[in-house]
Amino acid sequence: MAPATLAYVFELLAFALGGTLLQGVLLWSSWRLSSRLIPVARPGLRYRVASAHFALLAALPVLTIVSFHLLFATMGGEISREKPAIDLPPPTVSAAYLGLLASVAACWLCGAGWQAIGLFGELARLAAMPLHAAPAALVATVDRLRVNDGGHRRLETRIAAVAGPQVIGFRRAVLMVPADFMARLPAAEREAVLLHELAHARRQDFACNLLQRLGLMLVWFHPAAWALYRSLAFEREAACDAAAVRRGAAAKTLAQGLLRLAEDRHAHPVAMASSGGAALSVRLHRLLSPERAAPSLRARAGGAVGVLAVLGAALALAAPGLNAARMQDRYIASGFGPTVVVNARDPAGSFALRIRQGRVVQASIERQAVPSERIIQQGDTVLLLGANRRPAVSLRVFANGRIRWNARG
Repeated sequence: MAPATLAYVFELLAFALGGTLLQGVLLWSSWRLSSRLIPVARPGLRYRVASAHFALLAALPVLTIVSFHLLFATMGGEISREKPAIDLPPPTVSAAYLGLLASVAACWLCGAGWQAIGLFGELARLAAMPLHAAPAALVATVDRLRVNDGGHRRLETRIAAVAGPQVIGFRRAVLMVPADFMARLPAAEREAVLLHELAHARRQDFACNLLQRLGLMLVWFHPAAWALYRSLAFEREAACDAAAVRRGAAAKTLAQGLLRLAEDRHAHPVAMASSGGAALSVRLHRLLSPERAAPSLRARAGGAVGVLAVLGAALALAAPGLNAARMQDRYIASGFGPTVVVNARDPAGSFALRIRQGRVVQASIERQAVPSERIIQQGDTVLLLGANRRPAVSLRVFANGRIRWNARG
């Protein structure tokens, strides 16, 4: 790949990562403001809002690269020149600068690869975990609760070497429970915990969590991404707690069951475990104190204004920056760039060129086409020969489509 193309790709990636760092901070601030507006008694809505913030943050690098690439592509490939001297210097790519950009790209790629190895390692360990038939009494309990819960998804119950109940699977959900689950919890607590896991299965949280982990691979370098992911995990568990209570579980009973399971917390991070996740004490406090007062109307109005201001700033940062002209030059000089049409004029008349990556592919003088054999180019020096085979125009051509030529009388 040519140095100009590498410079464009690496600089666009570095620009996207830098923009993501700035916009990610704003998105985290927006989520913090939104979480103050939405009552804790509505964990489902809080989870959806947190998910939207996280999805946007995870997509920022890709969106920035695509949007700016399209922006540079639509800036136009036609240049008019009325003077023979051009002050703008040609684009140069130093080896040191290219090495710096390559280091940034390699760092990001290595981090994303490390995250991918960890995620797929977790999935491989889950896939290799032996599953055994569950006791008939447990299967009957799960089926009864599932039917009462609406029975939306098929759910298989299996015994596995896990610390607590966990839901895995995409089309076919599997509820994994420890061998001592029936003896470890009283019946009421057991059913409350199972209702929590059924909520995970109904919401297809395993698939959603996997997608979020994949998104986290792209923005692994951003602290706001990890903070948002932790908020997602918390709100997801709180939403399933609330769903279990709505389906008939007593809040105190569910809290006791979660505490018993929390004594041995070694759940797989990618699985949906009722006792897994962060801030169990905060979850239990929210579960046992649903009467917490909602924010006042004044607080909500102030928070709404803050959210709009933060989102406005984020949109402003997404606008083309000060380097747009340079990046357009990089784009034109790269292998992705267009064929640039240059229409030039001096006291002797007009001439036109079609330039592709620093090579003149077509030319005309006074609207008369110049045959290819009369276009002589060596490096960036170009001679256009007239019909008498004598030099008619002498010029220099650069990869970004800019030219310099000597004025003709």
